[in-house]
Amino acid sequence: MLSQRDLIAEARDALKAAPVSKPRAIVGFDGFIDEIARIVDRRTDHETWTPIKTITDYAVRLAEAAGKSTNVELVVEQVKMGGNGPLLSDALGRLGTNVTSIGAFGTPDLNAAFESLRSHGEIVSVANPAVTLAAEFDDGKIMHGKLQTLDDITFEAIVSCLGGIEALDEKLSDVDLLAMVNWTMIPHLTSVWKSLRERAVSLGDGSPRLFFFDLCDPQKRGPGALREALQVITTFNDSVGTPILGLNEKESAEVCEAMGIPVGESNMDGLGARVERIRKSTGISEVVIHPHRFAVASGPGGTGETEGPYCPSPKLTTGAGDHFNGGYCYARLAGLVPRHAVVIGKCVSGFYVRNGRGPSTGEVLEFASRWIAGTLDPWEQGGTGR
Repeated sequence: MLSQRDLIAEARDALKAAPVSKPRAIVGFDGFIDEIARIVDRRTDHETWTPIKTITDYAVRLAEAAGKSTNVELVVEQVKMGGNGPLLSDALGRLGTNVTSIGAFGTPDLNAAFESLRSHGEIVSVANPAVTLAAEFDDGKIMHGKLQTLDDITFEAIVSCLGGIEALDEKLSDVDLLAMVNWTMIPHLTSVWKSLRERAVSLGDGSPRLFFFDLCDPQKRGPGALREALQVITTFNDSVGTPILGLNEKESAEVCEAMGIPVGESNMDGLGARVERIRKSTGISEVVIHPHRFAVASGPGGTGETEGPYCPSPKLTTGAGDHFNGGYCYARLAGLVPRHAVVIGKCVSGFYVRNGRGPSTGEVLEFASRWIAGTLDPWEQGGTGR
């Protein structure tokens, strides 16, 4: 069995040796304005304060206020582009993918927060963006959302904004990856998936090679709706591409509960068994689970698992999962097998939490080398990248 360092080196070298190309992707269909904030624990004066460090500490603070009420002060540290689709687009674009981003970016005018996506390819806006207030902690985040504008994202609206069904078919036939994310917050997304599957099947060999799906915290959707969504993803097995379901640890447990299968342990061996159970019970070709400290995957190209690289003092965690997904999908587009793709995904998310932005492919290779050498933390920005 390979050591962790040998696995990282193998994945790094596989990416480095991959044929130089610029894959093409369509990513949709949400869009958010994110306000990134910390919650004040103690304030000394108008400039000096300390944050509540963990979600557990915050939960204790709120529980102590039961029956009494309390005041919670949030300090907004950053306002930026958000949403699973835009963050995935940005991650893929920085790695070298030409991305058509479709989503809720502002109508009739594009919201300035999404202008940076133009550097990666075309932007198609279907609706106005939703808003998220993300409270950051050292061990995770709590996302508060205002989502009404996402009701406007329908298959008909997407087709109309693209210029008709023929324009949609032309775009689908010209991409390697179709990523369709944030099922939980987009009410009509199951219907959108069904319609896009019909278009993909009609294209035959011209259909995308990979179809990526991210449920995005389905706790508030009922188990029946979740089972229907998983069944729709399974129908993409019948097209010429491979459907990939990306899950964080919490989402994977919710899928297990909806499917009536054991959740099992939450360590790496336990999640390795869980990913196989999910793949078998749903029939989805490829499944990936990515907790904070490791990742596991299973698909036609084999299985994979990797530890780390845990960051004790992250600069930013909101969007880390989207960057893992971007790295994983990019690696699969480059021809890497799942055991290498999980490592590249972790390199991309590991770089992101330390820098607050996604890496280039050159920076991924540098990150992997530093991971092998054990020199990731404390992090200081290197000088390479392309």
